[in-house]
This record gives sequence, structure tokens and C-alpha cells, in this order.
Amino acid sequence: MTLAKNDPQATGLSHTTPVGAATQREAQATPPLTMQISGKLSGRGTRLPQQKDIKLDPELQEQLTALFQHGQYQQAATQCAELLNSHRKSAFLWELLGRCHLAQTALDEAATCLNKACELNPTSATTFAAMGDVYRLQNRSEDAVALYRKALALDSTCLPALNNLGNTLLDQDRIIEADQCFANAIDQAPDNAQLLYNRANIQRQLGNLGIARDLYGQAARFAPGFLEARYNLAQLTGMAGDRVEAIRNLEQILLARPNDDRARAQKLRLMADLCDWRWLDEYQDHRRHLGLRGSACAPQAQIGLEDNPDLLRIRMQAHASAGLQADPAPQRPRAETRPQQLRVGYFVSSAQDLDALRLLDSLLARHDQSRFSLYVYTASAPRADLVGVLHRDIRGLSPTTIKTQAVADQLDIAIDLTSYTHEADATVFSARIAPVQVAMPGFPGTMGTPTYDYILGDAITCPPGSERYFEEHLIRLPHSYLSISGPQDLSGHQFSRRDCGLPDEAFVFCSFTASHAVTPREFDIWMRLLTKIDGSVLWLADYAEEAQAALRTAAGDRSVDPSRLIFAAPCTGEERMARSMVADLFLDSFTLNAGPAARDALVAGLPVLTMAGRQFAARTTASLLAAADMEELVTTTPQAYEARAQTLAGDRDQLMALRSKLRLMQSKAPLFDTARYMQDLERGLDIVFARHCDALPPQHVAVPAEDPLPKPPVDRFSHGKVAVPPIHAA
Repeated sequence: MTLAKNDPQATGLSHTTPVGAATQREAQATPPLTMQISGKLSGRGTRLPQQKDIKLDPELQEQLTALFQHGQYQQAATQCAELLNSHRKSAFLWELLGRCHLAQTALDEAATCLNKACELNPTSATTFAAMGDVYRLQNRSEDAVALYRKALALDSTCLPALNNLGNTLLDQDRIIEADQCFANAIDQAPDNAQLLYNRANIQRQLGNLGIARDLYGQAARFAPGFLEARYNLAQLTGMAGDRVEAIRNLEQILLARPNDDRARAQKLRLMADLCDWRWLDEYQDHRRHLGLRGSACAPQAQIGLEDNPDLLRIRMQAHASAGLQADPAPQRPRAETRPQQLRVGYFVSSAQDLDALRLLDSLLARHDQSRFSLYVYTASAPRADLVGVLHRDIRGLSPTTIKTQAVADQLDIAIDLTSYTHEADATVFSARIAPVQVAMPGFPGTMGTPTYDYILGDAITCPPGSERYFEEHLIRLPHSYLSISGPQDLSGHQFSRRDCGLPDEAFVFCSFTASHAVTPREFDIWMRLLTKIDGSVLWLADYAEEAQAALRTAAGDRSVDPSRLIFAAPCTGEERMARSMVADLFLDSFTLNAGPAARDALVAGLPVLTMAGRQFAARTTASLLAAADMEELVTTTPQAYEARAQTLAGDRDQLMALRSKLRLMQSKAPLFDTARYMQDLERGLDIVFARHCDALPPQHVAVPAEDPLPKPPVDRFSHGKVAVPPIHAA
């Protein structure tokens, strides 16, 4: 969610409260708290008070007020100063002059004038509210709160006081009190779009996405040109599953702002979710500048646009520079030796990131707590089963407060498990909360900022020569950047093909990759395979109805009976893993690999065929297969991918041999050895912290395997010389 610019469509014309508009952020990240209202608030207690001063013409008061409301602060201030020579006891003139100084951030002058106005008219709620605004901008938050409360004691409906009291309470992470302030303000002005937007931001931060979506919708309805509200509405509408309506809102933004890259990138992603492949042509029309100008684009909307890690790094740098700014935390003296217990903090800033939470559970269960003191920062309640782990609940907290807590914990290493996924961002890490900061790729690519010293990878996801794709330094683990559990007891979830709506005797290709990862490149190959393998079917995930219809139409256009595409019923967790066992071969996607779906398939014993691409996200499955000693399932060209799939589909014995080998590898390969993975990770953390202790800068690190003579990293899935499309900067 983003801060809104001062939008007259949202708030009217008169500037009744001060504004400190923040840098615009892409709205996919952690929702900022709110913005200060700048503009007229409809309702009581919002206009400058008309003074009963017979010496000051009421018409003149109206003229001066109009100048102020239209932003002509200097002209209004000049006239007020001249009039004060003959009207020294006019509270109206002192207040208006103070507001003009406030609007121009001349805070000392504003305070002098507003104090005089308070003396002359101690019953004016708006004057005390304006004085509170001065104190707030001077970082005197407690004094500001006292003045806002004084204003509300004089007039409980004073909207500027309610609004900016809410803002100030948010600065102090008193989010529930702030929400009540905005709720009270909305009671007085139910059609004020800015107030609705502000409260929507709070509800979003609290995780009440449905309430937030409704409030954004009301704000957009009352102020159709309030584009920030409309963008946030589009985001939450898309997250709720109504992608068609979300696209409609984004198209309205693009009509008003054709160069709004943030809205266009989000629209392209939603079109990809619906398998509306017109997004590819629209992307080519805007590729030259997309993500490199204006407001920051969502990382998750950018990573799937093309497999071009050079271009991705430039776009991620633009994203980071647009928003990852925070006051640096005070740094404690550098440690000269490793403490007996290294303090490691794991951050999962989104309760919706279930993949990161599962990874966190795996890490905590296997850490050597005699050598590592563990801290966990999650947007969830503390858990009793985390023995020996210090848990910090960060729900509803601002990045500043989270930073303060992390600094107080004196972490040696901070590890971000969420990165740019879900409702999370990297603002906390931009403050430098630990001497060593590491990104574990929840977002499979560079974070675009030197805020992170290292990113975790391996020799497959990050082969030699790929260093230039990353703003961070690489920690290359010896086997894979990730580990997964071995065979699980799925006896409670037994599925037959008939249970899954699949034909008993057909060859079943399956791909449970996300719908936005499916493009004509993969789909053309899949349809040719169905044509060549008699009676075969393609089993896909439970995509949105629009995506299913689009893929069936695409199949028909390729002379394939649409009924040979079978979409799985919705399910979760172990059920999804268990039903994978009834398929014959999992087909991976290219630019964005299947991620968790591929991991589930390997745990279920289902062979996964992949094509190793160039960017991190296009090589994750190759990494898993290499660590599982299943490299025969890794290809490097579309032609080899198609040929290998056809061979396996036509040779049941070879396919069964692969399944048997995968079952064997589940008990011996590094991929499934979570204890070994934890030892590798801990060695990596020791290495990078030792560099810090030696006052050495970060550098790329290859963590040695347990073997005494580890081999240097080699790209075993190289494309050779790949023609790289030109990169155009804005």
C-alpha cells in the first residue's frame, strides 16, 4: 500500500492541516501507516473560525481564506502581516498567518503565531489542532497528542485533530487508538475519501484485508480520481480472487496516468494469472522503460516478465531506491571474536507467507542452540513449542519499532526469510539492524540493495559468472540453497486416479505451477506432447475459472481436445502432496519454476522435468534435482525438454527406474538431508561473521562440503553463449 499524494479529489480544496508527504512506494510491500491529510475535510470543525471582529471585514476574511485554500500561502501571509498592524487582537489573522508558515514548514514562526491565536481565542479547536501539527513536525509527539486532545475536548468533531491525532498515535505504534480516531472522524465525514483511505491503511496493516478493501472501495467511489486508493483497491481485489475487477481498476489508473509503471506491471501480472497472454504484447510495448521510472513496481510483478537477470537487477535497484530508506540504527562496536552463541534473528514479516513459516520451523528444529542463540520476529502470536527461542510478535508494528526491538536484541546476524513476498518489504533491514544481514530467497532474485550483505544460493541457482546479477554477495551452499523433508507418511491421504478425475490408463503429465508462470513457450510444448502421446492428459492446478477457460481455448487453437486438460480440485497441504503420486511426470515452467509445487512432487516421489534458465527463479528446480542426484531430469533448451518428456512418456520402464531412484535418493541425497543442510548453513554463517570480526568487507563465499577437498563451483547446466537482449535504461 502506498501513501497518497495530496489529492484534491480526495479531500477538497482547503489546506487545513499540514502535510509531510512521504516518498511513494510500490503498494505490494508492507503497508505504510497512513498519510497526513492535506485538503478540506468535509464536516464540522474543519474551517478557519470566522472572528466576530467588527473591525475586520467578513468579506476580507473570506478572501484571505480562499487564498490559503488555493495554496497561495505567501500572498495570504503577506496580507495577514499587513492587516495585523491595525488588527493586533484578531485571532483569525494570527491563526491564518500561523497556518501559512506551517504550510511552508517555517515551524518557529508558525508556533509564535498560533500561540498568539490560542491566547486570543482559547476556545478554538482548530487553532489547537494546528499547534499540534507544529509539534508533530518538530518530533514532539507527546506535546502534539496533548494539543490534539485539547482540541477534541473543545470540539469532539474537529476532524483535523482526529485525523492527525490518529497519525501521531500511529507514529507511536498505538495502532488501535489510531484506528478509533479515524473511525470517529469517518462518523463525522463518511464521504471523505482521505479519511477512508487512512483507516483502510490501518486495517490492512492489522491484516483485516476485507475491511481494508471495502474502505478503499468507498474512497475510490467518493473520489474517482483518488488513484492511490484505486491502486490499493485493485491490489486487495486481486488478492481476494477477483482479478477481472482488479484489472478494471488498474486500467482506470492507466487511463489517467499512462506512464504509471507500477499499475501496468500489476496489470500484466494479473493478466498472466488469468492466462490472458495478451500481456506478452503489452509488455513488449512498454519493456524499454517498465520499472525504471516513476513509482516502484512490485518485485513479484516483475520477476516473471522475462528470464533476463541483468534487466531484473536494474529494475530491482530502481524499486529499492524508490522506497528502501530508513534512519540507520546505532551501531555497536564490532566484535573481534565470535561469541560462544551467535545471535541470529529470523524475520518472517507476513503471516500469509506459509512457505517461509514452514522453512522457519525446519531451521529452528535443527539449529545447534549450543552455538546459536535464536530470535524469531513473525507477524503471529508466540508459540509454546519453540523451546529456547526468543519470539517477537511484530503484528501491527511499524518498521521503526521493529528496528528498535531488533537493535535492542543485539543481533549478530539478521536473516530475512520473507523478502519481497506477500505484504512484506525490506524497510527494517535498510536500517542496518545487525552487523551481517542475509536474504534467504523467499523472493528468488536480487533484492536490488546493498542493505543485504549476502543472499543464499548454490552453484546451480548462482553459477560462476552470475555474480553480476546480484546486488548482494553470494553464500553458495555446497548442495542446494534449500532443503526439503524426506518421505512423509501420507497414508491418511490415499488418492486413486478416479478420485482425482483422471483416466486410469492414460499417461498423466502434470504441472501444478502457478498460472502466471504458464506462457505459450511451455504450453506449446505441452500440447505437442499430448498430440504425440496417444490418450495422454495434462493435469493442472485449480486455476481461476477465467484461466481454465483461456487454456482450454488455447488447447483447441492447437488442435488438442480441451477435455484433455484436467484441472485439479482445490486442496491444501498433505492432500496436495499425496495426490501428486498418481501422476506420471511433472512438467516444470520456465521463466518461473514451479517452486513449492516442484518440491512437493519430489517429496511424493514424482519425477520433475525442468529446463534450467538464466535467472535464479528459472534455476531453482535444477538446484533441487542436482542435490537429489537426479540430474538426468535437467535440460537446458526447450528442444531437449520436449524430447526428454516424449522419451519418458514412451518408455514406462525408464520412467519407473527414475521413480525408484528418486525413492532411493530420498534416504541418501543431500536434498533430503535437513540435518546436513543445517550444518552447511551454520558453517556459512560462521564464515561470513568471521569476516566481519576481521574487519573484512563482504565477499562471495563458497561454503565447503563435508568432503575435505571440495570441488570449485561449476555450472553443470550452462546454456553456453546465450544471446542477451539489449537492456535499455530510462
